[in-house]
Amino acid sequence: MGTRTPRVSPNGGWGWAVVLGCFLVHLIMDGFVYAFGVFYIEFLDYFGSDKGTTALIGSLLNGMYLFAGPIASVLTNRFGPRVVTVVGGIISSAGFAASAFAPNIYWLCVTFGVIPGIGAAFMYVAAISCVGQYFEKKRAFAMGIALCGTGIGTFVLAPLTEYLIELYTWRGAVLIAAGIMLNCVIGGLFFRPINLKMIHEEIDSLDINKREVIHAQGSSEEKSSLIVGKSDSYLYQKSSDLCDPNVTRSQSDMDTHTNKDLDLNTSISSISSPKTINSTKRKIYVNIDHFKKLYTVFGCAMCLDVVYIFFVISSCFGSLGSGIPYIYIPDRAYEVGISKTDASFLLSVAGMANTVSRLVFGWIASRQFSNPSLIYGISILLCGISTFVSPFNDSHAYLVCYSVLFGASSGVYICLNAIVLVHFVGIDNLTSSFGNMLLFKGLFLLIGTPAAGWLFDETGSYAITFYSDGIILCLSSILLFIGYAFNLNKQKKSRDTSDVLNEGNV
Repeated sequence: MGTRTPRVSPNGGWGWAVVLGCFLVHLIMDGFVYAFGVFYIEFLDYFGSDKGTTALIGSLLNGMYLFAGPIASVLTNRFGPRVVTVVGGIISSAGFAASAFAPNIYWLCVTFGVIPGIGAAFMYVAAISCVGQYFEKKRAFAMGIALCGTGIGTFVLAPLTEYLIELYTWRGAVLIAAGIMLNCVIGGLFFRPINLKMIHEEIDSLDINKREVIHAQGSSEEKSSLIVGKSDSYLYQKSSDLCDPNVTRSQSDMDTHTNKDLDLNTSISSISSPKTINSTKRKIYVNIDHFKKLYTVFGCAMCLDVVYIFFVISSCFGSLGSGIPYIYIPDRAYEVGISKTDASFLLSVAGMANTVSRLVFGWIASRQFSNPSLIYGISILLCGISTFVSPFNDSHAYLVCYSVLFGASSGVYICLNAIVLVHFVGIDNLTSSFGNMLLFKGLFLLIGTPAAGWLFDETGSYAITFYSDGIILCLSSILLFIGYAFNLNKQKKSRDTSDVLNEGNV
């Protein structure tokens, strides 16, 4: 077993093809997710249900998009981003196709909400993790290009959806959307698993382990710690390494050596101990090992990190706050007398502003002078302030201005979310921590989005909904800055410890 140094990302090459594939996936997938506001008006008119219940469709679509994140992370680690993206595209397409035959709202909750949401989660996690592995120095810029597909998709697909509905009704439009969604499969084919470069120190691990066993002295508890301790280094495989089949095969070899070491230690222990005691110990070791593997695969260790906790809570509020306007802006405009075409145009305006901000701030965040965490926090704050003041006026021009400001600030938030997460937890924890974060964000969306519709049903106005949403976004910004302060303190302590160790070695 060799000692490995940090991975070396290509920072280009085929990585740009991966960015192109990610761009295509987000253009189609997110384009239709954000265009739900257009379908929302049609579902209200066709089925005659209340706004909160109808909004449950979009809530499930966005919620499952995020809620299935941990499962998507595990599958991406196991099968690679290409396979997971292709499967996700097929699942989402099948869900949209089944929606064309919906007899009621509850059918749509499953076929338009749950099923496409799960497929979108597969594609989202796989695409983000693949781009993150191909880039290090230019990661923010690459992410910005890839994720601006969301804004362009919203800009193009929102008016296209309205046009298709006018021609073929909403049933024909959603069936065409199913065919368009299949093109995500093409984007997924670009996600070639990366062969990450490692520097290995060639050491005969088996001989070393044998010498450690022979020279091990002391109580049986010390021998137990030797056994478990040797297996720890092998069990804690980095989730991001699992996308690389070569690394996976190498890891399997390590596990084989580990099992040999475990058998060797156990046989030596059995010489001096009763057979029943050794049998019990072996079962305990196996159970501990299985628990550690499960614990590591799902990234549960990160859930105990205070910095990660603050970031996740902030992201949950941010996701809830930034998702509500995309669903309710068209209907809010329609309620005050603006035509459906002009109402859907507000989503297009927000989508274009979203695209420009992702490109600009993705490039800025990749510069050495920039601080992505601060840019991220300020963008959420602007998003919250603009949303809070949006009910002050319901004219079309005012709503267009709000859509531009909201789309631009939310674009920065979405673009830098994964970048800031890497700064908080490290690249090796990206896939698992990202998936777990999506799980909690999905839970918030499942509850918050229909609640916003029920607020309208109770008050007869969207004012309270947008006031509350603005407060939620501002709270998200405050929590982010608290987590950022904790992260700075943690990094300082880490540097101080490193300096002390270096002085000791001198």
